[in-house]
Amino acid sequence: MTAQHWIITVDEEHLETMDEVVSELEASGLVVDKVLRSLGQITGHTEEASGATDQGATTSVQSSVVGAGSGPRTLGAADLAAVPGVASADSSRRHRIAPPDAEVQ
Repeated sequence: MTAQHWIITVDEEHLETMDEVVSELEASGLVVDKVLRSLGQITGHTEEASGATDQGATTSVQSSVVGAGSGPRTLGAADLAAVPGVASADSSRRHRIAPPDAEVQ
């Protein structure tokens, strides 16, 4: 399993109650990395399900939340966006480049 990173944008009506939005996102399976209050954004990650494919903002991830009598469920951008106070949930990618002294590849 690999981590799927997310950028969550909070709607204007919920900026004052951002802590509640963070709590709801954590309850839905997001591991919150940073709360950027001045930007109205929350960054976090979830564990990607084995064999999941990259589909941009619709990427599905394995949630650690377990429902009554069910196994782990798939969590995607639509699930995160459904949390009250969330304006958008976008998947994020990390890019890295080789150091300057590395051979050209």
